[in-house]
Amino acid sequence: MKTIRKFLAAFSLYSKIPVPRFEAKEEDIKGCIMFLPIVGAVIAVVMFALMRLLSYFPVLIPAKAAISLLVPLVITGGFHLDGFMDVCDAVSSYRSKEEKLAILKDPHIGSFAVIRLAMAGLFAFAGLLLILNIETREAKPLFVLVCGIFVLSRAMGALTSLVMKKAKDDGLLVKEAEDEGSAPIVFLMITLIAALSFMVYIDVINTGVIMLSFAIYTFIYKRMVTKNFGGVTGDTAGYYITVSTVFAICAFAVSVLAQEWFT
Repeated sequence: MKTIRKFLAAFSLYSKIPVPRFEAKEEDIKGCIMFLPIVGAVIAVVMFALMRLLSYFPVLIPAKAAISLLVPLVITGGFHLDGFMDVCDAVSSYRSKEEKLAILKDPHIGSFAVIRLAMAGLFAFAGLLLILNIETREAKPLFVLVCGIFVLSRAMGALTSLVMKKAKDDGLLVKEAEDEGSAPIVFLMITLIAALSFMVYIDVINTGVIMLSFAIYTFIYKRMVTKNFGGVTGDTAGYYITVSTVFAICAFAVSVLAQEWFT
């Protein structure tokens, strides 16, 4: 029952999926971050099912790309984008760590956040558009790997939140990642390996590129949060999930384009 309540707490926190007759208590939130990639799996399934449905209609590829990118926004309510925008404002302020942490709490949105959000959206749209064009032309199962990226980004986002140094001793992330033994990390690793195994079965080369993109960005992210905030927060977790997803989609797009050029 305790695990079920944590599972429901994860969906109530990280998504807009209705959780009937449930109100998360503090003990339910503790360690619930382990179920974050399950929310990603729901996003992946809905994206894939919707894309299959659209294949029966004369929908233009740009429209398919736009609709696909709307799915995670609808399911999560833009939960992670809020953290992404807060971090963009804080990093762009060039102030001290303490002042940057204070900016993360500021509910107002700055111009840098809007600009970075527009850039992230355009990069994701362009990458997905390229992938869908090549998938249609080459008849390869590429979109399923895009769906997998949304699982990987949340699994990695949860893992980085658990293992990296926290910037503060309080806050929602501290409660979500509060020590529950090794169970959350083990569960997240199993989820990560399962997702990667499925993706490797679909396409070894492109999955390798996606894995490399996450490894590279995780290194960049660790340096960024350490320099600017002294560690991770709930907002930086949202930043990681957003940027790593876009970074992986773009790396994947470059990979499939390069393969088409050289084969």
